[in-house]
Amino acid sequence: MPNLPLHPAALAVCALATLAPAQEPSATTSPAMLDIAAAYAAKVAASALFVSGRTLQSVLDEEFAPDRPLEAMIRPLLKFDVDTEHRTVTCRLGKSQAQAVATTNLGCTLVRPDVPAATLTNRAAPGVADLQADPSTTDWPLGERVLLSKVPDAVDLSAVAKALDLAFAEPAKGNKVRTRAVVVVHRGRLVAERYAEGYRADMPLPGWSMTKTMVDALLGVRVMQGRLDLLAPLRAVPEWPTDDERSKLCLADLHRMASGLHWTENYDDPSSSVLQMLFGSSDHAAVQAQQPAEHAPGTTYRYASGTTNLICRELRRTFASDAEYWAFPRTALFQRLGMRSAVIETDPSGTFVGSSYGFATARDWARFGMLYAQDGVFAGERILPEGWVTASAALTPTSDGDFGRHLWLNADPDGEGPRERAWRDLPANLVHMDGHEGQYVCVMPTEQIVVVRLGCAKRGGFDLHGLLRRVRDACTQPK
Repeated sequence: MPNLPLHPAALAVCALATLAPAQEPSATTSPAMLDIAAAYAAKVAASALFVSGRTLQSVLDEEFAPDRPLEAMIRPLLKFDVDTEHRTVTCRLGKSQAQAVATTNLGCTLVRPDVPAATLTNRAAPGVADLQADPSTTDWPLGERVLLSKVPDAVDLSAVAKALDLAFAEPAKGNKVRTRAVVVVHRGRLVAERYAEGYRADMPLPGWSMTKTMVDALLGVRVMQGRLDLLAPLRAVPEWPTDDERSKLCLADLHRMASGLHWTENYDDPSSSVLQMLFGSSDHAAVQAQQPAEHAPGTTYRYASGTTNLICRELRRTFASDAEYWAFPRTALFQRLGMRSAVIETDPSGTFVGSSYGFATARDWARFGMLYAQDGVFAGERILPEGWVTASAALTPTSDGDFGRHLWLNADPDGEGPRERAWRDLPANLVHMDGHEGQYVCVMPTEQIVVVRLGCAKRGGFDLHGLLRRVRDACTQPK
């Protein structure tokens, strides 16, 4: 998994610390840091309110939790103005200010000087179409009706329940893990689910970097439609001269995070590529495209959120109109999986932020995991090209056994060498999607187990390995 030394909420805390007690930046305060912190707060709050349906208080209690005395002192310095009529959230932090607005079925987007709020509020994608079935009266997975009487005999429901008890338990010492939801699927059956107080089965929640695997699936669908060739050079990239060496890049290089382009995935430096992209740019793909080449394409793995957003802009170029592009995830993927809640937000320029901004209910994240458990087939329909999931789960060289194509692995890093895979007591073909603050979709294809965990573990500490081990044992061991 990527090494993220300090996430944006902690960055906000660092920025806020310089404001107390005068509530004005000190001489040493970085204006860029304050701007990024305000933008992060506005964006997170807007999506929580207008996509998830949460309250501002819950955001303050969790994303900006006063876990330590310093945080308790500085949290009140974040000033939010929520306009429910126009569906905007404005955050003020000292002299810095940022605003995020809700769109129609495309989540929320930060307002930028060159993209006014009116442009964003007029942006729209189709809503949930008629799936020809009432979800409340249709069995899982295409519907929401779950019949525990159909749970396979091999599943020890009591043991699964104990695993969920531990997933929701807070440690006696240290940072809170704040588990929000856990869903367990075994051989296509939803066998267990649980939600923290204030969270529901129908509440879309952020996946953060799990969205990257959604992009993998969207590429697969577009390839299957015959509209995309992973081995073709990128289409005209406006940031590159016609004779630029970077023009040799193809989507296959980006797909494996092996573009060779410079990138800093660092969340404690306001000048880092990723923070400038997410909270300081209108065109996120351009931030990656503007980076110089450091290695030959395809030779060196580097986890880079900008790479995913460059893919999303290339994907956009395969559509005749933005309306078709914005409708594509829902019509070509989510609806076919019964994922009625899912949405990927756009950057101010209109390109999907496939690196970070996907939302779905825990059940819908589980459905998405089932697509990878079942080799790209869902409810008897092939959604991804044959062999696509196998290729996405194949080890990317130089990733130390961790990464495939926008998918995390539990692979042996050196074949017959001395090093072991990360989770030696779990299947070698286990794949997982990981997101900021402890979002996980984990898939064990041989056992046909999917485990979803959503939460807000701001500084780590959630025992994912223990949850997976206990669920696997409960679903595969004789009672």
